[in-house]
Amino acid sequence: MTKNRSKRPTPQFDRELCIACTSCIDICPTGALEPEIRNSIHGFRRFPVLSQEEKCIRCSLCEQECIVGAIEMKERKGSGFKVQGSGLKT
Repeated sequence: MTKNRSKRPTPQFDRELCIACTSCIDICPTGALEPEIRNSIHGFRRFPVLSQEEKCIRCSLCEQECIVGAIEMKERKGSGFKVQGSGLKT
C-alpha cells in the first residue's frame, strides 16, 4: 500500500514572518524549494516556495534552519502562503 503524498507534511511558509533570507532554499538537500518574487508588507522579496513537491523528502531541514520560525511542516493546502486578514490561502 502506498501513502498518499498529499497527506504527508510539507513545508508551509508564513510570508509575514519570512525575512526572505533564502537559508531554507540553500539547505534543502533535494532542491525542492525555489525562490519566487512575491509582494509583501516589505515590498517585493524572494520568498521560498515548494516548487517541486515530488522532490521533497519531508526531512524538515528547512523548518529547522528558519531563524524566524516562518516554516512549519504540515499538510499542504493551497500554495502554503497565508493571506493576512482573509483566512484564505493563495
